[in-house]
Amino acid sequence: MKSILLAFVASAAMFIAGTASAQEYTIKYSFADVDQPGENAAAAHAYVFKDALERLSGGRIKVDLFPNGQLGDAKSMAQQIRRGTIGVASFSSGVFASLYYPKLGVLDLPFLYRTRAEMVDVLSTDNDYMKKLVDDIATETGVRILGFEPYGFRNFTTASREIREPADLAGLKMRTQEIVPHQEMMRALGATPTPIPFMELYSSLQTGVVDGEENPLATILQQKFYQVQKHLTLSGHLMTIAGIFVNEKWYQSLPDDLKAAVVAANKEASLAYAGIGAVQDVLALKALQENGMQAYAPTAEQMAKFRDATTGAVRSWAEKEYGREFVDGFFSHVETASK
Repeated sequence: MKSILLAFVASAAMFIAGTASAQEYTIKYSFADVDQPGENAAAAHAYVFKDALERLSGGRIKVDLFPNGQLGDAKSMAQQIRRGTIGVASFSSGVFASLYYPKLGVLDLPFLYRTRAEMVDVLSTDNDYMKKLVDDIATETGVRILGFEPYGFRNFTTASREIREPADLAGLKMRTQEIVPHQEMMRALGATPTPIPFMELYSSLQTGVVDGEENPLATILQQKFYQVQKHLTLSGHLMTIAGIFVNEKWYQSLPDDLKAAVVAANKEASLAYAGIGAVQDVLALKALQENGMQAYAPTAEQMAKFRDATTGAVRSWAEKEYGREFVDGFFSHVETASK
């Protein structure tokens, strides 16, 4: 009996030692969203990415998750990814564009995508156009984008004024992300864009610092904005695009098989991101109405007014900022990929 026990202890010790030696890398994965992988697309991606990468790497890479903005908001995460203090982060690609690579803001122009699936096709890093763009971003900034995810179509909410068409936004202070194309869109609609960090948004709505905001339906529900906003307009004017960012120096330090594991894990996690996001938007609308929000769906004519007021003006602004050749090239890619 004693010999059997000793053999078992020895085997266990060898297993533990083997596991310890197999683990070569530990990375932090940061996201600002709620830690609810069954209800939040960003959290779903994080959990599936962790599971897939630890499995596909044979335990050589360990992923620690930091949800709920524990490591900072989008701006802070972008800075930390660049420094390498965070290994992986999920946040708006537009925030990264505004900080480090302005041309990436072309992804955030209004009314570019009709569906989540179309956005996934257009921004797939497997196609030549996006692959070249991602490689250029990595070279210039030290940050690699593994993929672009469809967080959800954004919709207007306001505290007291119902928004049916662009004229209704005139003079309102509307919270935007720190994304310049989003701010230009608000100006084109006659509103005053007011950038406010996401973690401060609820209190800013509650105290009247801003009159309204715009976010995906699931976010409006999860952050309980319905408690401080009465009206919801189903405008779908912008797609929130999340980037999955990694530090380029860390990524390039990996052997080829682990690089492949990172890419494969992200593809696996992307399935969860798109699926959870689409389902939650459907469920969120019903829940928001049950919580007292008054939802309005603009008519086809009203939606045409939103498009006419924004697309031309914001594209002209983008051509001045990014160069007409670059913008034309991106729109050509969108048209080709959408087909």
